[in-house]
Amino acid sequence: MSNVSSRAAVAAALILALTALVSGCGGGDDESDTSRTLRIYVSQPLKGDRGGDDMVRAVEIAAEDEGNRVDSAAIEVVGLNDSDESGKWVASLVRRNARMAAADETAIAYIGDFDSGASEVAMPILNRAGILQVSSGSTAVKLTKPAPEIGERIRPTGIRTFGRVVPNDNVQAAALALFMDEESVNEVFIVDDGDTYGRGLRYRFEEVARYTDIEINGATEVTREAQIGNVAKRVTASGADALLFAGSNLDLARDLFETVHRDNNFIKLFGGDGISFSSFLRSIGDTALDTYITAPQLPAGNYAQSGESFLRGFKERYDRPAEPMAVFAYEAGRVVIDSIRRGARGNIATEPIDALRINTRNAFFDVSERASPLGSYSIDANGDTTLTFYGAYRVEDGELVLGRTIDVPPSLLREDE
Repeated sequence: MSNVSSRAAVAAALILALTALVSGCGGGDDESDTSRTLRIYVSQPLKGDRGGDDMVRAVEIAAEDEGNRVDSAAIEVVGLNDSDESGKWVASLVRRNARMAAADETAIAYIGDFDSGASEVAMPILNRAGILQVSSGSTAVKLTKPAPEIGERIRPTGIRTFGRVVPNDNVQAAALALFMDEESVNEVFIVDDGDTYGRGLRYRFEEVARYTDIEINGATEVTREAQIGNVAKRVTASGADALLFAGSNLDLARDLFETVHRDNNFIKLFGGDGISFSSFLRSIGDTALDTYITAPQLPAGNYAQSGESFLRGFKERYDRPAEPMAVFAYEAGRVVIDSIRRGARGNIATEPIDALRINTRNAFFDVSERASPLGSYSIDANGDTTLTFYGAYRVEDGELVLGRTIDVPPSLLREDE
């Protein structure tokens, strides 16, 4: 090597060394102070205008609030899509997302999926990998309290890895029954959409209705738009004064509501949080006048200080309100990061990932009287939140308008399978 080349090589090495030295002298929040990266995967419907982008943003904001780090570990949020263009979850995409997390040796937790059916598909993959899975939207009871044969399938290791920060459908079914009672509903016809969430909510409502004065005049399933006409005729011919759509398929819900409303505009139209999206509410036109919805989210002004701060900050950053359910995703991000911190033993930079995953899971399932944006809650032995409130809403100008908050009494929570 010539002297010129040698001097050039030495100079280049000095520049690199100085650059590394300067970058290592930053403040406490600088990424260079971290010695490893831990990833939180977030699987949501990012297509179809169902608010999935806001859910990912909410988790990112939760991480930013913690400086994108836990001690000397950087926290990276990886957002993934699980839906087709219509917003309906796709099993192959859900499996892809879960497998990506399971194969990533830096993955510490998985927030998702939003839909109960999607969470059910992801659960066995993440369970085998020992990764904590926290949902901010999946409410199906069987995800946390499965019958034995279902438990063997979705929890193949026999170890709990799934939990949620949203109240389950035992709570929602009771809230629907109480809402109907307040609206003088005596007889209801139930239609589910054949998905995990819809079938579960229908079953739960049928169970709780036995303990109320509400009579079920009929029930059926609709999975294709071609069935809407016949189902609507059955609803109107039943003599029921209300229809409950138990499902999250927004296209089916809209067509069914509009058809029933056109045939008999005296029938009240009820739905759960699966249809509480802004895109659906704006699309139903005059049908909204007779639409009643239960959903766990509450309007701004009804949360703890940290929740109100999140909602204000989101609006300032994006110049619009967050999708209402985003506050649950924000809390999912917060509690996961807190579980990583509380679960760390010794030096988080050198602790094996398997140990970190175990300890993070254990810390989540040990959550007790946590002060959160949603209010104080614990995680019970099944992975459910102890929160028991749902909002009872009407629809005006394409928006949810809160009538009142329903705090479901324990006497109406049917825990049987």
